[in-house]
Amino acid sequence: MSRYCPDRNIKPMINAAEHWRQHGLLDDGSILTDKAIWKPAYLEDLTRYFINQPDGGEGNFFEKLSKQLAPTASEVKQLAAEIFWVMLLCPSNIREAKKREGIETIWAWSEEPFPEDSQWLQDEVLSGTGSAGTGYNTNRWRELVFVIRVVSAIKQLPGPERTQLLNDGWALAKWLEQIPECDSRQFRHMMLFLLFPDTFERIFGGRDRRRIVSSFTGKSDAQINNLSALEIDRALAETRKQQEEIYGMTDIDFYVPPLRDLWGTGRNMAWLLAWNPDNWPWENLTADRAATHEGKTVTLRYTCANRNAGVGDKAYLLRTAVDPEGIVATGNIVTAPYEDAHYDEQKAAKGETTWYVEVAFTRIQDPLAGDSYLTRNDLDKITIDQQNWSPQSSGIEIKPRTAGILKKHWENVVEPGIKPQKSGIAEATNLILYGPPGTGKTYQLNRLIERYSSKKQTISREAWLIQQLLEVRWFDTVFAALYDLGGKARVAEITGHEFIVLKARALGGNKNVAQTVWATLQAHTREASATVQYKNKNAPFVFDKSSDSVWSFVGDWQEECPEQVLLGKTLKTGPQEESGQSRYEFVTFHQAYSYEDFVEGIRPIQDEGTGELAYQVMPGVFKRIARKAKADPGQRYAIFIDEINRGNIAKILGELITLIEADKRAVYTEGGDKLSGMELTLPYSGNVFGVPKNLDIYGTMNTADRSIALLDTALRRRFKFRELMPDAGVISGSRGDGYIEDGEGGVINLRALLETMNRRIRFLLNRDMTLGHAYFINIRDFSGLQDVLLNQIIPLLQEYFYEDWHRIQLVFGDVGPFGDKLEPQIICHETLNELEVLGFDHEDYEDLREYRVAQREEITPDAVRKVYGETV
Repeated sequence: MSRYCPDRNIKPMINAAEHWRQHGLLDDGSILTDKAIWKPAYLEDLTRYFINQPDGGEGNFFEKLSKQLAPTASEVKQLAAEIFWVMLLCPSNIREAKKREGIETIWAWSEEPFPEDSQWLQDEVLSGTGSAGTGYNTNRWRELVFVIRVVSAIKQLPGPERTQLLNDGWALAKWLEQIPECDSRQFRHMMLFLLFPDTFERIFGGRDRRRIVSSFTGKSDAQINNLSALEIDRALAETRKQQEEIYGMTDIDFYVPPLRDLWGTGRNMAWLLAWNPDNWPWENLTADRAATHEGKTVTLRYTCANRNAGVGDKAYLLRTAVDPEGIVATGNIVTAPYEDAHYDEQKAAKGETTWYVEVAFTRIQDPLAGDSYLTRNDLDKITIDQQNWSPQSSGIEIKPRTAGILKKHWENVVEPGIKPQKSGIAEATNLILYGPPGTGKTYQLNRLIERYSSKKQTISREAWLIQQLLEVRWFDTVFAALYDLGGKARVAEITGHEFIVLKARALGGNKNVAQTVWATLQAHTREASATVQYKNKNAPFVFDKSSDSVWSFVGDWQEECPEQVLLGKTLKTGPQEESGQSRYEFVTFHQAYSYEDFVEGIRPIQDEGTGELAYQVMPGVFKRIARKAKADPGQRYAIFIDEINRGNIAKILGELITLIEADKRAVYTEGGDKLSGMELTLPYSGNVFGVPKNLDIYGTMNTADRSIALLDTALRRRFKFRELMPDAGVISGSRGDGYIEDGEGGVINLRALLETMNRRIRFLLNRDMTLGHAYFINIRDFSGLQDVLLNQIIPLLQEYFYEDWHRIQLVFGDVGPFGDKLEPQIICHETLNELEVLGFDHEDYEDLREYRVAQREEITPDAVRKVYGETV
């Protein structure tokens, strides 16, 4: 049934829609009060003052609507607020608080108390059920016009006919075709879903509706584009009926697997791995099972014959050949297939190899311990793709439709018995701010930074030590440990010191810690040592070893290593209560930025032991901040990526494309033990790595940058997006109202200037290349405006229009309809007449128009006011 919505509880919203049907459409009552406001007369006033008197002037939606409704009665204003309430029921990409704010804004115009305690304004009612897209907001006035027309037409129907219409979904869908712009208005789809959730889908965007029908019917784009909204509704209904029969269930939705996998984009593959207990006795089964039942993941190696398996793919483990047979475990693949010695020792001895993948199992069931699992009988009932449930090898592909059914069966049979493990850590934020240049994207990032800066230190000592030790060399750490041990200690004592242990843990578990400590001590032993004969010694020479293997400081070690002495004291003291803490990193992507810069890569450095140039795997900025977040799971950390679309994001992120997903994020204890989530092996270091759940990722994206490809679909699914567009209302000028003095006794309206130029840019180019308010935000006088025009605005327009100067003149209003000058010009032009220059009419040449940017003194106040059509 189409009302099935697994990711949200839509019952309160559907109840609210039924309340609207009864009190707003069938009766003339009210949604939020006991008054009678859904009356034809009040709807006529909305038509008269809003629809028939459009406001094309300045101001946002609410400012214009307020002016239009000013002459109307309070009931009309309240009706407008309740219509706005209806329009906001479905969208899930608008926060509940923001919805209430908009409804209350309109209601306030009636000068009557807002019914804020109404049950129909609660979060559960306003949470929404699907994204309406940015177009729903930018065309809000069009949607409001459509709603008013729909309700007005319904109110004109006789009572019995109205009741019959509002109780027959297909009749209503057919009837709506008479309303202007029916096929292009998203509220049309919302209304049908709200009133008939068992008949119509929660798909409100035209693009998704067409893509789904195209994918399931095989019709071409041209054929789909010729279908009416009603015809697409019928195609969706028929598609749902077919898919419910195929899957044998009604609890399916086009926005979640398995249906999503059949029309959406991105990799969604699943693999069947085989486990024969006779061939491999699972000795740690009891412990591994217990770990997953506690919410942890267990990573194991399994043979995989298919080399197309990829990181992030779903894996199901089939217990086979020995009863009881069936699916007993599930997880995700965390390494690409790799070749290694055969698991059979005899074959391995002969040099035979096989292919493996590593799987992070999130749930392991043991039928012999009484756990639920998918039996062989359950599997044999899944016949849609003739899936082979008796494979001869491990690692065969599970077809998408079969994988979808398998997932549903697992959820129905196994997951009801799983108790959710609560980590107490909020869900991670993956957010990208996007919009034209100058709309405050970087400014918003800088404001977000405040959330990740602590004035008072609350971090634990262990977490703090890890963060400090990440930033220093092994020499510094060994020195600090020996200093803390009183200046004398054996290697075993140094190796076991908390500074050494925590640094090793921070680096992902150094298996050769003792050797590293030995090499560091020997490399910095005094040259005249009688006990250490080491060839590659390096300054500072501050260590020596006694005949009984006790290491100590020698020489002028305090004068030679003041920074290390300070480090030892600082680490011993621990975090200070009032010390500041920055829990973020800031980076800017560019075309040369790489995975090696962001995650990890091999770099030449001077070896601490030999002093020679060596190549080591060094962590990138993301890995460093992830380590800090892992060490301090009680606080939130962030990485801010400016100009995220200027880099090759897929290459920069690499396997992080999987790990940054919300359901793959890792939860760690302060000791570094993983409680849940996914980890995988990094290619350079070979270390296991996970992205902590307490690490947030923010980015900015410039929509005017057409030279860089936008985020691919796989990445778009992993981020939320927030659009920032030019807002002239935030420009204060010199007086707080958007005006500046022009130096000649007049004023310049900066807000009108920006809005006029942007209207023309939208017409000549598109909305993604408009000018941001940030260009004007700090202008306080006319001289400052001249600077911005000459040094920022005009060069940007040159880039936008590829130096098509005539179109730039149109933006500034410098030419008339026939190309004639409109003085005073900002982009000036002169015409070189063919006859005057050559002395005769040449058939290969025509008059030439030469352009130039006006000199600073030529950009007068009148030249600027001319742009937005004002004179003094």
